[in-house]
Amino acid sequence: MKSYIKVTLAGAASAVAMFSFGSVALANDHLNATEKALAPKAKAEGSVTIIHPLFSDRTARRMGDAFKKRYNLGDDFEFNSLRKGTGATVAQVKQEIKAGKFTVDVITVHSPAFFEAGAKRGAFLELDSLNWNDSKDVVKAAGQYSRYPHVVTPLAYTFQPVWNSSCPGMANFNVTSYADTTKAALKGKTISSDITKSFTYTNSVIALQRAGAVDFKAFWPALAKTDPLVEFRTEPKMQMVISCQRPFDMWNLSGRVYQNVLKSPGLKDKIKIGSYKEGQAMLGNQMAVLKGAKNPNAAKLFVEFLLSKEGADIYVEGEAVYSFRAGYKPPAAVADYLMDLSKQKLIGMDDWVGAANEYKTYREDWQKNFR
Repeated sequence: MKSYIKVTLAGAASAVAMFSFGSVALANDHLNATEKALAPKAKAEGSVTIIHPLFSDRTARRMGDAFKKRYNLGDDFEFNSLRKGTGATVAQVKQEIKAGKFTVDVITVHSPAFFEAGAKRGAFLELDSLNWNDSKDVVKAAGQYSRYPHVVTPLAYTFQPVWNSSCPGMANFNVTSYADTTKAALKGKTISSDITKSFTYTNSVIALQRAGAVDFKAFWPALAKTDPLVEFRTEPKMQMVISCQRPFDMWNLSGRVYQNVLKSPGLKDKIKIGSYKEGQAMLGNQMAVLKGAKNPNAAKLFVEFLLSKEGADIYVEGEAVYSFRAGYKPPAAVADYLMDLSKQKLIGMDDWVGAANEYKTYREDWQKNFR
């Protein structure tokens, strides 16, 4: 399943600003030197296309509008958001790099091995990012992969247990440990995330296993005894939880809960979000501009936008994910859906790239129990 959204802005205020040199100068006071240099070039290119697995259509619309307004790009500028699964996102960009023909300009996804290989191959443009300075130290401290000046990591998410307390037998249910996810009372109520189709699920397994947090050789057979349904996309899994088809999902995103509560406020008191005392594997989403892209300056500018506080506020509010900006405080609207990371055991990896060499082994172990 993929989602493609095109955003154009017909704002009178931005049009007025373009006609007034003084207004433009005033509006640009909040921009850094890199943004000021890239903005007119991006405007001349006229569009940018980002491919990713994360941003909902609502977030993409708000992001596109704010991007154009911040940089005075004009009514006709096109912001195109193409959403696919993690594997499909990487597969498409690999094909475009190999063919030397590009339909997208910038990619953001969790796939350290892909970005490392691409950087070594010279597939990404060099960035001159000033906003990266506000995130790079936190990214390193969190054990996340980046490779500046070609690859930055603006954000992260983590998989958490989610359940519907209004479903039969779930009123007094709670999750604080992986041991809680395999109890006999959950038989016929669980979901097993298909790690064979997702870099993020597989890397979560490897990170937790390497940290000694979970022994998955023992965990998978225990989960299998609950007779789980197999699914990999977080949206359909969330609908299973909401409908009580499968009222418990051990790995979903707090942002999916938030997005459904926005549509149906009555869910707020029903859908619960937990965390694991063994640790939360943080999954940084890397970002790079493709060498050969049709709109390189607009793509570089969009990278700078996502690394800014304004950009962070939009994707954090929209997806309930985590910005790596130092000292960042999330918008109040989404604060209840985000963990206080200072109170969590956070798990990263020293070698995200090397982990890809272990995918086959870990996925085969999962398949023995669920295929």
